Amino acid sequence: MTPLISLPASYLFLDGIVCGLLLATLSFLLKEVFRYANHKSLPMTQQIINYGALAVLFVLCWVGISLLVLNILLPEGTINFFFPTIPIRILIALLVYGLLISLYRSVFIKEQEQGEDVNIEVESEEILNLESHEETVTAEKAPEDELLEHVAVKNGQKIDLIFINEIISIQAEGDYVMIFTSKGKYLKEQTMKYFADHLPKNKFVRVHRSNIINIDYIQRIELYEKQNQVLKLHNNLQVKMSLAGYKELKKVLNL
Repeated sequence: MTPLISLPASYLFLDGIVCGLLLATLSFLLKEVFRYANHKSLPMTQQIINYGALAVLFVLCWVGISLLVLNILLPEGTINFFFPTIPIRILIALLVYGLLISLYRSVFIKEQEQGEDVNIEVESEEILNLESHEETVTAEKAPEDELLEHVAVKNGQKIDLIFINEIISIQAEGDYVMIFTSKGKYLKEQTMKYFADHLPKNKFVRVHRSNIINIDYIQRIELYEKQNQVLKLHNNLQVKMSLAGYKELKKVLNL
């Protein structure tokens, strides 16, 4: 800054310290933003808008706060000598921001991809453990080969009869399950294991530890994230699939 400012070296040294401390603080905050951001689920246009907004905020904070601090610490009127340096300060801030963006993206996107691979393995193990636990604690004594034709559900003082071909999906709700149909949804005190064992396996697939779907109501399968798919069902229902559930669905659909 010496060619642009005719001030003592001590003032310029103070300027460097203030800018350095601000850069360290802003870099840390930017790192935390990137740590918890989902970098791959947003469209590219939205990502560009987000990065642009962060760039404006980064530049305003770095340049604006540094000049404000200098105005407080230095003698009155000295800040006027720093105004000609504003354009180069903005340029430096943008360059630093670009370097930080490239660094954080490469680090955290790689970490997210590694985390997804670990989550897939953990989820598969959880499904096996959950099924083993359900086999131990389930109270249902009906034989394995007895298939359901309908499900009776209490609805106030009435009992609704849901036929199997009306069921779109079944979702775990603690010790209950939520049965979704084209007519509405019904809460039933039953386990997922019971329905997995007593529904026709050529029609109903357990695509996730907490979801069973009727393949007759599948509209399409969409990619959610790397190796993760989402089922679009009738009535605008969306169901996320595990890797093991996706493999089972492909087997039933002969894909």
